[in-house]
Amino acid sequence: MPFAELSGLVAALCWTLSSLMAPSLIQRFGTMRFNAVRIAIASAILLVISVMGQRFNEALWHHTEVVMLSGLLGIFIGDTLLFSAVHRLGPRRTGVLFATNAPLSIVLSWLFLNEQLTLSQLFACGLVLSGVVVAILFGKRSNAHAWEQTKGKLSTGIVLALGAALGQASGALLSKPALLDGADPIAVSALRVSTGAIALAVTYLLFYRHKQSVDAIPFNQLTRRDFVGIATLATIGMVIGMSVLVWGVGNANVGVVTTLSAVVPVLILPGLWITTKQRPTMGAWVGACFVVIGAALIILQ
Repeated sequence: MPFAELSGLVAALCWTLSSLMAPSLIQRFGTMRFNAVRIAIASAILLVISVMGQRFNEALWHHTEVVMLSGLLGIFIGDTLLFSAVHRLGPRRTGVLFATNAPLSIVLSWLFLNEQLTLSQLFACGLVLSGVVVAILFGKRSNAHAWEQTKGKLSTGIVLALGAALGQASGALLSKPALLDGADPIAVSALRVSTGAIALAVTYLLFYRHKQSVDAIPFNQLTRRDFVGIATLATIGMVIGMSVLVWGVGNANVGVVTTLSAVVPVLILPGLWITTKQRPTMGAWVGACFVVIGAALIILQ
């Protein structure tokens, strides 16, 4: 069981790397086009792996509608809102807001899956979330990097990030019945991501194709490096990160796995230090210690 719960930390690392890669690519592609291309690439990779490995089985087809709904909520809505928030708020502030998917998952799994957490697990989850909040709230300097600047209304960015958290939590919850029935985690991810990719492609073609932001680069001027970057991001964040998380959800407590995946904003701190050359504040490191202690308590239960 502890090994399955570690999937949350692996997913968090994958999402941290993809979050740090995203801002410059979002600016070049435009938010909606970035997400549509990213999910399409991830979908193609997962479908190839699933078909070649003969991972689609009868258990998955028994839950097709629910898994597809999971993809619409978690990928189409959740991921789109998440990277829209990253563009507006930057990866650090989006991370702390997105971390609310952990308590949301615990509440949803209690309401709909009848999963129970012990008092010690609840304490550990609370310690993780407290550490995340402390790390982010006390992680900003006065001479902040451009990624700390708000684009547009702050309230809009907050709503987008919280909506992403709810989409992620509900999407993970809906994928669990198929996994419990024996569906392959990669095949579940393939169906979820492909559903999201189709919805994104339709939405982009109908509503966003001619509404790119002023900073976005015309499609024919995007370079090979841009596409290699977005393919790498898709592989790390969606193919690896999401598949690992789905596997963990199917083999461990949803609330615990999602809580561990919520350490993304703490993992982002050293990444931002390297990227922006600005050392995080002492409060950020104190929060990181809380997260490590809480994660260790969860794993050692």
